[in-house]
Amino acid sequence: MSITAYDSATPSLIPSNPPAIFPYADGAYAWSHKRFTRAAYRYITVEGNPAADIIDVEPGCVWPPANARTWATERHSHHSEDLTVYCNRANLAAVRAVMDDLGLTWHLFLAAWQQPALTEYDGIKLRACQYIAGDDYDTSQVYDEGWLNKP
Repeated sequence: MSITAYDSATPSLIPSNPPAIFPYADGAYAWSHKRFTRAAYRYITVEGNPAADIIDVEPGCVWPPANARTWATERHSHHSEDLTVYCNRANLAAVRAVMDDLGLTWHLFLAAWQQPALTEYDGIKLRACQYIAGDDYDTSQVYDEGWLNKP
């Protein structure tokens, strides 16, 4: 099973009553999951906050990919949680090299921007796939529903 999730720099543009959301934990567009009382969620960090569930590794966020090392190490040691990295296909090789070098288990949230949403890429089973990058909001499929925090 999978679940559809949304994220946006302007959360008021996300369709009402979404099944799942990815709020931003930090940065200029930070917002809370509490505005969507029925949605499952996980937080994305664009600044490398180890308390956030997903790290966004791309220019304008956590960049270069080597900067994900600090987030992964701190998140793993202080939160004992698994690691989920959001990146696009062009940056995957660099991200994979950093994460694999750490020797920690990690999951991929791929920005593929193609329909239908991919479930696997380059030999990696995806935790989630962003398949629509829209003007108002982005749409993803999450394949690990148990990973999402429940409202």
